[in-house]
Amino acid sequence: MTRHRTSIRTQSLGQVGLRPAVAAASGIEPWTFRAATAHPFEPGDAVPRCAAGDPELFWPATQTDVRAAQAVCSECPLAEECLAVGRARQEWGVWGGQLLAKGLPTTELPGNVRPEAHKAPKARSA
Repeated sequence: MTRHRTSIRTQSLGQVGLRPAVAAASGIEPWTFRAATAHPFEPGDAVPRCAAGDPELFWPATQTDVRAAQAVCSECPLAEECLAVGRARQEWGVWGGQLLAKGLPTTELPGNVRPEAHKAPKARSA
């Protein structure tokens, strides 16, 4: 039996928009810099609420994560614009307070994570 492997293409930090030199010069932690500058629109004086948090929150693995991301978006002055961009670019994850899959609202989590009920049991301590 032949086993086929999925090819994984990695990207450089510059390709995904994370430029540590620029972020370091601004005094902002690089991952926060990436989250705050990933929006493809000009926020003007408004600052996205997601700029201050963990970007991974917006690609949720559990319903609890979805609710936490939606709570951040509910207080954001750019939520409507963010949702419009997410829908136009057919994005995945929480955009503007809605969980999207290919730019369409959904209630289902991404398929690459296991539901909480099926997580591996914790290791027993001896």
